[in-house]
Amino acid sequence: MIAEISGFMSGAPKENYTVLVVDDSSVQRLVLRNILGTNPKLVVVGEACDGNEAIAYLSGEAQFGDSEIYPFPDLLLLDLEMPEKTGFDVLKWLQTQSFENLMVVVLSGLSLPANIIECTALGADAYHQKSSSKAEQLVMLQKIEALLDASR
Repeated sequence: MIAEISGFMSGAPKENYTVLVVDDSSVQRLVLRNILGTNPKLVVVGEACDGNEAIAYLSGEAQFGDSEIYPFPDLLLLDLEMPEKTGFDVLKWLQTQSFENLMVVVLSGLSLPANIIECTALGADAYHQKSSSKAEQLVMLQKIEALLDASR
């Protein structure tokens, strides 16, 4: 199940898009890195293992203070269910920020309509259910890339 919202101005697509991967599962982060590695336009610039780390990265706080090493991403791939601060908490925090060009795609193991509605209300640009199928993962990446291209 996919929910997509596009409220961005159109322009020329970028050559590359930087990605911050946020997931509490190191295995899932590895899977995402591997599948993102198949698309040269999507470049992973950072990872976070929970919502607190994601907020620190996006704020340039603590160990993420050097923007040369930890550049601000174009795309945030955000797990929904995490300990401490969840994906919902990160989305709520993002509403208090002014990151105009940050696209947020929520990835969840569940495709619950209530979660999709809440994520959309909290400003997520897209919602995708996680899949172990390579074919479904590639389709998801194509949709994310198209959404990024359309947003520029």
